[in-house]
Amino acid sequence: MSALDQVQIDVRCLSQECEKHGCEVGLDGVPAPFHLIDMDHPESPAKGSRCDYLVIGSDDVSSFDLYIAPLELKSSGFQAQAVSKQLAGGAKAAAKVVPKARCRFVPVVAHAGAHRREIDKLAKYPVRFRRKSYAIKLLRCGEDLARHLTVARP
Repeated sequence: MSALDQVQIDVRCLSQECEKHGCEVGLDGVPAPFHLIDMDHPESPAKGSRCDYLVIGSDDVSSFDLYIAPLELKSSGFQAQAVSKQLAGGAKAAAKVVPKARCRFVPVVAHAGAHRREIDKLAKYPVRFRRKSYAIKLLRCGEDLARHLTVARP
């Protein structure tokens, strides 16, 4: 059984599209297979503060078993600290449902236009997952998520 098969989620919270709040992120090129979990669904693993989506997929191009990407979508500006808390909520949910596997963790915020000051502040608010801190990656609404999830083959 693969690490992705061991991810414990309710299939009712899975989504085919990645769009909320007037911001969409493309899924073309996202390494398959993967789960796109709508964290606002009542059956999602999220409790409390949460991101919009959690992407969990098989990572067969690196030395990891899975990649995990909490994803927050913003159609306008954002507050760096608030976005970090939402992504941290996704990290907590991932820690509950992902088996003890080697994971590549990539927190992402997609936005349609944020103030430069808030973008710069993101560096002060890394997201913790399994006792490590990870810098938040940025996408513009409409871009493909694969930009941050694909790695070159060795």
